[in-house]
Parts: sequence; structure tokens; C-alpha cells
Amino acid sequence: MNLVFIQRVTSAILLILWCSISQAFSQSLQLHQQQAIVLHRMLEKKHYSPRTVDDKLSGEIFTQFIKLIDEDGFYFTDPQIKALSVHKFSIDEELQGKSWKFLPQVIQLYQQRLQEVDKLIAGQLQKPLSFSANQTITFSQGDSLHFAANDQELSQKWNKWLKYQILRQLVLEQDKNNSYLNFTETYFQAKEPAVRQKLLAVEKRKIKRILEHPAGYENYLASLFCDAIAACYDPHTTFFSKTEWENFQSQLSTESLSFGLDLEESEGGDIVISRLVPGGPAWKSNELHKDDIVTAVKWAGKPEVDLAGADIDEAEDILQSSNSGRLEITVKKTNGLTKTVGLIKEKIREEENIVKSYILKGDRKIGYITLPGFYTEWENGSGQGCANDVAKEIVKLKAANIEGLILDIRYNGGGSLAEGLNLAGIFIEEGPLCVLQERGQKPVVMKDINRGTVYDGPLVVMINGQSASASEILASTLQDYNRALIVGSPTFGKSTGQIILPLDTLMHSSTGRLSTVKEEHGFAKVTIEKIYRVTGKSAQIKGVTPDVHIPDVYQALAYRESSLPFVLSGDSIQKKIYYTPLKPLPIKELAGRSVARVSTHPSFTHIQKFIEREKLKTRQISRTIPLQPQAFVQTMQEKYDWWQSLEKALIQSTTLFSVENTHYDKQVLSVDAYSQEVNSLSQKNIQEDIYIEETYRIVSDLISMSTTK
Repeated sequence: MNLVFIQRVTSAILLILWCSISQAFSQSLQLHQQQAIVLHRMLEKKHYSPRTVDDKLSGEIFTQFIKLIDEDGFYFTDPQIKALSVHKFSIDEELQGKSWKFLPQVIQLYQQRLQEVDKLIAGQLQKPLSFSANQTITFSQGDSLHFAANDQELSQKWNKWLKYQILRQLVLEQDKNNSYLNFTETYFQAKEPAVRQKLLAVEKRKIKRILEHPAGYENYLASLFCDAIAACYDPHTTFFSKTEWENFQSQLSTESLSFGLDLEESEGGDIVISRLVPGGPAWKSNELHKDDIVTAVKWAGKPEVDLAGADIDEAEDILQSSNSGRLEITVKKTNGLTKTVGLIKEKIREEENIVKSYILKGDRKIGYITLPGFYTEWENGSGQGCANDVAKEIVKLKAANIEGLILDIRYNGGGSLAEGLNLAGIFIEEGPLCVLQERGQKPVVMKDINRGTVYDGPLVVMINGQSASASEILASTLQDYNRALIVGSPTFGKSTGQIILPLDTLMHSSTGRLSTVKEEHGFAKVTIEKIYRVTGKSAQIKGVTPDVHIPDVYQALAYRESSLPFVLSGDSIQKKIYYTPLKPLPIKELAGRSVARVSTHPSFTHIQKFIEREKLKTRQISRTIPLQPQAFVQTMQEKYDWWQSLEKALIQSTTLFSVENTHYDKQVLSVDAYSQEVNSLSQKNIQEDIYIEETYRIVSDLISMSTTK
């Protein structure tokens, strides 16, 4: 065949391929631009407090996006950030459809930098690092971004980071063997090569997971860009990809898409299967078992991911990265054989999200209900959620003749507002529950639509700094009605409401119904309202103040609504709301008794010291850690000792009561081995919780005072 002809045909094929790739890339950019523009318009129309689209907003979106892709400054250098900064004050124009240059430039530059840093890491870790120099690494506490002046400085930054990670892993390895203090030169030389190779695998895999993201590299960055736009409106306005939306639903539901297996990291650093959920995909395969070592995973159409050196968070992130398609999971069996099993996610019941009740049996018989989240049945508008489940548990507890009830909503970050209001109605005869205020609208009073109560006995609600949103509405409503004694530490301080909308233009404004939902465009969670107590005050930023305060470790953490960027203000409304509170509870006397106990309790005394110590640390601008092995170990030892003593203080088994199941639950558990395992762990956690122990004493005091008056 003629050589010239072959060359012409080859050139034609290459031209066609280039045109196809170019066209696909162009279509992808159009979709990304459309996503961003539709998101911006939706926020402009729906958000409670829309932003003025100007250079100020543009600059904030720029900074927020850079934080999302390189918050610690490990990929870009200062000259590259300056090159991108030419678009810093034109993003507002791009959101109005006038141009589209910033994201395409970031996509290309970020890919280049990831590949270059990948080589940099491989070069640095191909041989042992030197720990002889008197070096330190500094971690800043602020939000400001810091980038290396050039590639040489970036290389030095990575060198320090890799040394820190090697030393940290070597110390953790010792901790697993209960030999934390024996950090000898012999130990260092023996363990360093394996740790260095593990670190290389971990860091390279982080980069690979971005470049080969299940949604596609460009789509992943476009999602982060949309998230940066949303985040500049308030902390709870966010963008969701289809998978992120499904995962969010799962957190607020009794069912989730799952493979039905739990993972943990073994003492040897392997990722192992710790439990199989009966009836789940992994259980039904009959090929996966407890203690199997997971060595690799592979999503259909994607490269295999070797999990050698992976930590538990990384492994779980990979499993959560998609809810569709087939996953091939390769395991090493206890007999040494290797097996690859294909799994597809199915909907399974989430035991950890479900309301549970127990009887605390001591001098008094107290009911205890834990509510992890305000879940609902998303796919069934008439379905029952957590409020109905709590009512069922109360019925079981009342059959056991409880004298009082503890409702535990610590660590409950909220969820369905409707379920929060329904739950408040269980304990209140009738009346207004809260007030909703949308942008430009009159305040709307939300009322208890069901007369009567499910439970009208002594009630104590447990809260802490991680109780947020619907939890705060429930606690504040019961507090305003004098219906419950609120015990614990101040809540998170989120008193805003959100709605989730698809980024799809085919929504009928008259009906609010969707004629078509193009899920590949993503979803937006938008803050549309503020929520006020029946007193007209708001828990926004301030949180709910407990009637009886118990020191809590979360008081030492800076993570609260008030600490988040772009937070909406806390205010009050001037609206006369008529409600009938019950007679005041003996708060002063109850609090006095509790303070007397807590102030002399060794565990709470230790916790209070920890709070004061951590608050001092949060005021520091930066934290410096030495990178010489012995000095590093000493620094880590001090931290380790503090956390060990704190853990010991927090976990104290009580003899004040025993934790028992209701008669109904005993019957159910007798035929369900998996639920028995979960139940045993829950009982143990309750028995060892010093906060529940003190709350038991408080509710006992409340009962005594009620019966003597």
C-alpha cells in the first residue's frame, strides 16, 4: 500500500479523534457553565439573603474555590495563583454568561500541577529522608492561604510534610503495640522503609483519585466550583452531585444504598471487613466474611485501586464515591487465598440512624431514648419518620411503668424540620411551636396540629455542641413551654431552614412540580428561611442555653455556627405569639444539686481542665512541631497522655443503674443475631456514659421534687 496514502489516512483519523475529543471537551465546558449560571440564578431567586453579584462576591468565590482544591498550598505556587488571579474579579461576569475562562484554566493548570507534584513526591520518597537537621513544621490556625514562592520552596514544604507523616505513622505503629515510649534508633531504622512506602502509596493515590475521579476529573472540579459559589451565601447552602445528594438522603433516612459491610483498620494496618449486614449485598454474595482483608477495589469502567497502605477513611471514601455501577472487591481470606467479588449497592436498613429506647433500672425506673437524627421517608410523602418512631418507643416504655424519660439528642445535627415539629407535638398539648420567616414574606407560625400528648411525665432533654437545627428547635420549644428540663452544654447555633432543588430549569412556577429532573446537573441545598422560637428570639449563632449545664469537651472546639464563614446573623422578630407555658420547673434547685455533684466528680473536673487547656490553644495563631524523632515523640507523648486521660475520664461504667431492653424488644432481639450485636454495644455505651449517669440523677431529682410539692 502506498506510504503517502497510509500517512494521509492516519492523519485523517487523528484529526477526527482530535475533533471528537475537542467537541466532547467543549460540550463538557458548556454543561459546567450552565450548571454555574443556573445555580447562581437559583440562589438569586430563592436564597433568604441573596448576595449582590459584584467584584466582592467574585473575589470570595475565587478564594473559596482555591481553598477547596488546595487549602494547604501543596500544589500551586504563588506565581500560579497570581496567574489565576487575573480572573478573580470577573467571575461575577461569568455567572451572568458574559465569558467562561476561569474554570477551564483551573482545570488545565490543576491537572498539570497534580502530575508534577506526583513526580515530586515519588522523587523525595525513593530514598530515606534525613532527620538530622533541627527542623520544625508549623500549622496555622487561621483561614488565610499560604503558597510557596516557587517550586523549590514547594519541594521543601513537601519535604517537611512527608517527614511529619513518617514520624506520625511510626509513633502510631508503636501505639498499636503498646510501646509508645520505646522509640529507639533501631526501631526507626527497622520500620522506616515500610512506612515510607506506605506514605508514597497514600499520597500518590490521593492525587490519582482526583485525576481519575468516578464522576470524571473535569466534572469533579466543576462540582467544587459550584460548591464554592454556594458556600459564599451561607454555610448551609451547598451544591450536590447526584451521588452526594443520595448520600445526604441516606444520612437522614432509615435506609441507604450500601454494600452492607463495615470496614475497620487492623493493628497491622490492613483494611478488614469487621461486619456484614444480614440481607445486604455482601452477605448475600456468600463469598465475603468477617476478617477478610480488602486488598483492592475497582469500580466498573475505572482503574483498580490498590489499598495497600490506605487508611480507613480513604477506603470508605472510595466505597462512597458512587451509588451506581458494579464494584469489584478483592479480598485476602484468612486461609491465604485471594478472591474477587462483584457487588452492586442496594437499599438496606441503617441501624445507627434509628430511634432506640432502653430502661435505666436503678432506684428509679427511667426511660431513655436516643435520637441520632430527624429522619423521614423521602420517597413517601405520607410516610412516617422519627417522630412516629419515638411515639412507638414511648408506648413500649410506658408499658414498663417508667417514672421519667430522658430524650438524648446530643450529636444530632438535625434533618427534617417537619419531624422536629411533630416530635415537639408529642410532648405538648397544643399551641404554636416556632415561627418561620422567608425573604420578603410575613412570619408564619407553625402550630401543633394534633391535640393531646403521647407522654406528659417528667422529661429531660440532653443536648451538646453538636446538637443543631431541628434538635435546637425541639429543645427550645420544650424549654419555652417549661415542658422539659434541658441538660448539657450550649447547642451549635443553626436556626435556618433549607430546601433542596434540582439544577433543572423545567420546574413549573405555578405548581412547584418538576416535569423532568436531569440528575446529572446536580442539586442545590438552599437556605430559604430563618427560624424563631415562640418567644420571637432566635437560636441562630447563640444556640440553646441548657437549664442545667454540664461541662462538655465540645465547648473547647471552635467549630460552631458562629465560627463559620458567611454565617447569617442572629436576630429577633417583633410578633405577638400567644402560647400557654406550663408552670416553671425548679431549675435553680436542680442546677444547684447538679453543680454540687459535677464540681467534685473526678471525671468532670478533668474535663473542665481539658476545656480550659484547649481554649488557650485555640487562641494561638499557629502550632509548631519538631521534626527530630525524639523531640517529635516527646511532643506526641504529651498529647497522647492528655487524650488517654480524657478518654479514661469520659468512659466510666456506672453502678447507679443497669441498662435493660423493653419486653417487646427482648422478643425481637431473641431471633436476630445482628441486632443483638448492635444492641449489646449500645447498652455498653450507655452504661459507660458519665453524662447519662448525671442526667439520671437530675431526672430522679426532678421526680422527687414533683412528688413532694
